[in-house]
Amino acid sequence: MTTLRRHNTSRRPAAASKIEGLAETSRLALLADGTLAGFVLDPNDLERRFTVEVLLDGIVVATAHADHFVPELAGLGLHDGAFGFVASIPAVKLAAASRVEARLANVGTAIGHPIDLTSVEDGVADPRPKARLRWHGGLRVSGWIDSQTESVLEVMVDGEAVAQVRAAIWSRLDDPADPSGGRNVRAFDLHLPERFADGRVHQLTMRKESREPIPASTMFVAHPDGLAGLMERLGELPSERLRGELYDQIIPSSLPLASYGAWRERFPLPAPPESQLQLSVIIVGQSGAERTIDSLEAQSYPHWTAGILEAPAPALDADAFEEFLDEVAADSDAIIALAAGALLAPDALARIAAAFDQHPDSVALYGDVDLVAADGQVWPLAFPSFDYERMLEQGYCAHLFALRANAARVALVVRPESLYRLFNASFDVPGPAAAAPVLHLPGSLGTVERFDVAAASQHLASATRLHLETRGLPARVSVSDGDLFPAVRVRRETERQSTTVVIPTRDQLPLLRACLDSIAPAVARAKADILVVDNDSSDPETLSFLAALPDRGIATLKVAGPFNFARLNNRAAASLDSDILCLLNNDIEASDDGWLEEMLTRLAEPDVGAVGAVLTWPGGVVQHGGIVLGTNFAAAHAFTDRMADDGGYLDLLRVSHECSAVTAACLVTRRSDYLDLGGMDEIRFPVAYNDVDYCLRLREAGKRIVLTPHARLVHAESASRGKDRRADRRDRYERELEMLRARWGEHLIADPLYSPLMSRNGVPYGALAWPPGDREPRLNEPPIARDLPSGI
Repeated sequence: MTTLRRHNTSRRPAAASKIEGLAETSRLALLADGTLAGFVLDPNDLERRFTVEVLLDGIVVATAHADHFVPELAGLGLHDGAFGFVASIPAVKLAAASRVEARLANVGTAIGHPIDLTSVEDGVADPRPKARLRWHGGLRVSGWIDSQTESVLEVMVDGEAVAQVRAAIWSRLDDPADPSGGRNVRAFDLHLPERFADGRVHQLTMRKESREPIPASTMFVAHPDGLAGLMERLGELPSERLRGELYDQIIPSSLPLASYGAWRERFPLPAPPESQLQLSVIIVGQSGAERTIDSLEAQSYPHWTAGILEAPAPALDADAFEEFLDEVAADSDAIIALAAGALLAPDALARIAAAFDQHPDSVALYGDVDLVAADGQVWPLAFPSFDYERMLEQGYCAHLFALRANAARVALVVRPESLYRLFNASFDVPGPAAAAPVLHLPGSLGTVERFDVAAASQHLASATRLHLETRGLPARVSVSDGDLFPAVRVRRETERQSTTVVIPTRDQLPLLRACLDSIAPAVARAKADILVVDNDSSDPETLSFLAALPDRGIATLKVAGPFNFARLNNRAAASLDSDILCLLNNDIEASDDGWLEEMLTRLAEPDVGAVGAVLTWPGGVVQHGGIVLGTNFAAAHAFTDRMADDGGYLDLLRVSHECSAVTAACLVTRRSDYLDLGGMDEIRFPVAYNDVDYCLRLREAGKRIVLTPHARLVHAESASRGKDRRADRRDRYERELEMLRARWGEHLIADPLYSPLMSRNGVPYGALAWPPGDREPRLNEPPIARDLPSGI
C-alpha cells in the first residue's frame, strides 16, 4: 500500500505572481481522494478566467477551467467569486509521482505552490463546490445544493431577499471520487420577479432558512419582452435589431408555467384573417353541453352550425354522426369535434377557418388547449406539430380537432366508435404513416375538462388497433398508464432483420465489460451481433479482454487515430453487412432483455429513420428524454430535471413520440439509410452534435425520429472520455456548436416537434417562452440544411 503525504496549503498565504506585468492571486491544494483544487484570479481584470494545466513530475496530466465559485473570494467582494478550479487525478498516477503542480495554460506561470507528495500535513478543507447557480437567460435561474433532503432557500438579488424556492427536484452531480462517478443532489428551477427585467446587471445569491449563505452566486441581466423587442420600441437601426434577435436566440427569456394567465394577457394571439368557410360543430356528450353551446354563441365567427351527439365522449355513435353530416352539415366545408363541457375561445372558429384557408391541402387540424385544475388555475397543454407515433399511443390531438368535410365522410366508412378513431381514420390509406397533411394551431383553442383516463385508454387502444389493422400492420396494442392523457403501448410485429450493436471504446475496461454483460440478454433475444470498435486502447488488461472477445462471438474492429465518434461509427457501418445498426456507448448498461427488440419494432414503419431510448443516470435521474432544438440556440436533452418514474410534461415519458433528434448513445437506424446519407459528418461534428445532425438529415430525407420510453437504459454520460466542455475541449465543442447553428439555424429557432409557447432556455418543457415563438398554423415539415462549403 502506498501512502500519500501532502502539505496543508490552507495554512500557507496565497501566492502572488506576475503575468506580463499583471498581478494575480492563486492557491493550490490536494485533497485526500486525489482531487486537486484551487483558484486563480487577476485582481486588475476580474472578468478574466484562466485555463489551468495540472502536472505530475513536470508532465501535463489534466486541464481545468477556473470558473468555480469560491465563497472566500465572494466574501471579499471579488466580482462573483467564480475563480476556482477542480481536477481529479487517478490514484495510480499520484502513487507513482513525487510532485504535483499547476500552472496557467500557454503561459507557464505557477499557481500557488508545488505540492511535495512525499511530505505530510493533513486538514485541508474540501474546496469543491457545494452548490451551483446557473443563469439561463432572462429571469430564469436553476441550480443545485449538495443535499439529499428537500429544503427551502431564500433568493437574494443585490443583497435583497426577493423570493423563496424549494429545492424539490433532482439533478446529477459529477464526482470522480464517487464510485458510481456521481450522485443525485437536490435542485431547483425558478423565475425571478419581473421587476428585475430592467436591462441592468444584477447579482443573485441564496441562503438557507437559517440565514446561512449558500456558497454560489451568478450575475444576470434581463430585458422586458427580449432585447430585440426593446430595440424595436426604441426605434433602433435594423442592424441593431438583428443584434438583439441573435442575443434573444442565445440568451432567451421565459416565465414560469404558473404565470400562464398573465402571460396569455401579455401575448394575445393575433387576429386571424377573414374567411367564408362554413363550419359545423359536433358536441359529443350531454353533460356540460350547455356551457359549450354558450361558448359557441360567443364566437366572433358567424358561419357555423352545431349539433349534439348523446354518447359521452370519447365514445362516438357512428349512426348519429352520419345523420349529423347529412342533415346539419350537408353544406359544410369542415367539421369540428369536441367533448361536451369544453369551452371554445372566442376566436377559435375564426382561427380554424383561416388556417384551412391558408393551407388548402390540409385534411385535419388540432390546436392547443387549456386545462382548468380543481383550484381554478388554468394550465397550458401545448402540443407539437403533428406527431403520428404520439397519436397512436396517446391520442393527444383528438380532444378538440377539425376535419375537412370530405375527410369526415371518408372516415365514416369505418364506422368510428370514438373520437380517436374518427381522427386516425384519415391515415388508414397505404403509404407513409404521417403523409396526410395535418395542421397544428399553437395557442389555445379552448378549455377542456379532466376526463376518465382509464376509460379513454380503452377507447384509444381499440382505435389504434383498428387503424393499424386497416393499414396492414399487425400489432399488439395494450392499455398503459397515463396520468393526464390516455396511454397505450403499441408493439408492431416485424420480420426479423440482421442487427449489429456497434460499441466504440478506448480502454475503460470496467465500463466495457459491464456494458457487454448487461446487454447480452437483449442481444440474444433479438438474435443480434455485437461489434466493438477499438480506438487505440493501450491498457494491457483491456487489450487482453478485446483479444478474447471473438471467442465469445463478439467481433472487433481496430480504428486508429484521435477520438472521433462519427468516424468510428462510419468505419463500423462500412465494414458490416447488417440490415440494422444499433449505435451504443460503452458506458451504457441495460436492466432488461426487451429494450433492443422494442426499438427494432419501431422501424417497422418505413418512414421511421431512427429510434432512441430513454436514458437515466445511475442514480435514477433522467439523462435523455429526447432532444429539443432551440434551447439557447443549440440543442438540449429533455426532462433532465425528472426522476425515471416521472411521466414528464403531458405524459411524454410514458408514450412513444417523435423528436427532432435522439442521442446516439443508444440509437437504432437502418444501415441503408445511414450509408445513403454518408453516415455521420466526421469533419464538422467529430464528437458533439453528430447525432443531432444525422437525425436532422434523416428528417430532411422525409424520415421520422421516434423516442420510445418502453426502452430504458442507464447511461453514465461521458464517463469514458469526460465532458465536452472541459478546458482542453471547449474550443472544439464551440466550433461544432457553431457548425450546427450554421447548417440548421432556422430549424433550431422553430423546432416543429416542440411548442413555440414553451421556453427555449433551461430544461425544455419547464417554462413559457417570453416572448412566444411564431404561433401561425404549422405542419410537421422536414428541415432544409444550409450548404456549408468546405474550408468555411
